[in-house]
Amino acid sequence: MRTPGVDHLVVATSSLGTGVPSLTERLAVGPSGAGRHERFGTHNALWNLDDGTYLELIAADPEAPAPGRPRWFGLDRFTGPTRLVHWVLRLPTIPTRDGPVLHLARDDLSWSLTVPDDGSFPVDGTGVWPSLIAWDGTHPSAGLGDDGLALRRLVLSTPSADTLRARLVAAGMTGHLGNRVTVTPGPVALRAELSTPGGPVVL
Repeated sequence: MRTPGVDHLVVATSSLGTGVPSLTERLAVGPSGAGRHERFGTHNALWNLDDGTYLELIAADPEAPAPGRPRWFGLDRFTGPTRLVHWVLRLPTIPTRDGPVLHLARDDLSWSLTVPDDGSFPVDGTGVWPSLIAWDGTHPSAGLGDDGLALRRLVLSTPSADTLRARLVAAGMTGHLGNRVTVTPGPVALRAELSTPGGPVVL
């Protein structure tokens, strides 16, 4: 998976124990993968989407030791209901200007990811601007089942729409814009439109 595209959606939850059943009910299908991230003290459940994209439900792992640094995706400050908080853009390589970049590994997976030192979301802290990821080999979707889900559209609303759109074009996302990914000017908002075995769902 080295072509630019939507790599995965990040759905945060306070606990996988409650988040997995809640999201399973909404998506009409359970996760087909799971894992732990020792470096950040988090764990996840995964749903396969389509076209090399997946959905990650992620939470702080209560059984993991404190990571010694802020958890990624703003999880140290996360409160409220399970919800879509971020998205990750897949690139062949990550430009050095877009750091800091961490090199990570878990099981048979190895990847590089932009993670701000304070654990927040990149650029403006809202989650609308993507983190950047580059996989060294195997992509997680290769180990997931056919969950009958598809990402129909990712809608990104931000007052900086022109700047974000230009950044995505520069990253090679031209073929996705206006189709799978829509960038609109307005208040900050992130929305994913999915097709599921139970019908359309909006996260």
